[in-house]
Amino acid sequence: MAKTDHMTKPLDPQQSVVYKQNQGGGGAGLGLLLGPIGVAANMKMIETKTDEDVARLKGKLGFIPSVALQQAASASGFSLQSVAGTQDVQVTPYILVSKTNETTVHVSAMILVESPGHPAKWSRSYRYQLAGKYSLDELATADAARNAALQEQATQAYGALLRHMNDESDASISQETAITFLSPYLTPRFEFEQRGSLIRVDTNRVWVRTTVEVAAVAPTDLSYKVVK
Repeated sequence: MAKTDHMTKPLDPQQSVVYKQNQGGGGAGLGLLLGPIGVAANMKMIETKTDEDVARLKGKLGFIPSVALQQAASASGFSLQSVAGTQDVQVTPYILVSKTNETTVHVSAMILVESPGHPAKWSRSYRYQLAGKYSLDELATADAARNAALQEQATQAYGALLRHMNDESDASISQETAITFLSPYLTPRFEFEQRGSLIRVDTNRVWVRTTVEVAAVAPTDLSYKVVK
């Protein structure tokens, strides 16, 4: 979670609330036109915009992901230890605040699961899109009531992710339906068709497995086709 780049920077001292955006650059054409110099200039323009947004949002959101995950675990009957042993699976909750276009920001509850002590080290990422779309101003001026509501949403989202993780197995994964999908929420600015699998469709979320994560996405922010 300490990793930062021109698109990704933390919003809190604990680095548990992360902001990500890729707006502000000159687009892929700049790099093609000017080569490495164009790529560097493009990255700098994006970083400038990222820094501007972070300055507006830093310290304004009252998320405490660790508390939300602990509350969700307790409510769902899962046991989490505060200190991991060498053979334990390590779970890191965090909040992703992502800009999906020039004016719209989404918030997601994320869980990174790792097994550093396993001989074949592995990691998996799980994402749940919280309800609502926001502008930067709306989040930057969020009052205590809105922050409390967002924290409660995160708690519920972590509960849904934990229940999914508990039910997930090699057998269940093998039964998932192959799909192609489009999602401006998952791939901001550069929307393109991806391959993945459909896990299930709930009342208000479509669960998909991508090449990098399991994501529960609002139906309005994802369209898919079954691979014949």
